[in-house]
Amino acid sequence: MSDIKSEQLGMSYGTAGHRLVKDILFDFIVKTDQNTCYQCGKSMTRETFSIEHKIPWLHSENPTDLFFDLANISYSHKSCNYSAARKQKPYQFEHGKVATYRRGCRCELCASANRDRVYRTRANRPNKR
Repeated sequence: MSDIKSEQLGMSYGTAGHRLVKDILFDFIVKTDQNTCYQCGKSMTRETFSIEHKIPWLHSENPTDLFFDLANISYSHKSCNYSAARKQKPYQFEHGKVATYRRGCRCELCASANRDRVYRTRANRPNKR
């Protein structure tokens, strides 16, 4: 059966499926006005875009969580993404810091620091009436 599918599609069924997923994703990116590169800010095309992890997941404290965290996903040109990946150094986590929470750590110390930041921000807002 897969031979018939490959013959009719002119490529392997797996390749065709991946191409379709990329087309659907890029269509969504354009419709939601997210086709601006995370790294350089310029417009992307279907051929040049890639999925970007804002915070590198490799060598992080929780690589699986950070890899699948949708808040850590953006889009960039393939060339910008690859260039940024080559320049990045492994992040040294310091627990209890908002910056570490923003980089994907969800331990109690970092979560508490983030909650405190949110509370202080809300407490300093003027009341709207």
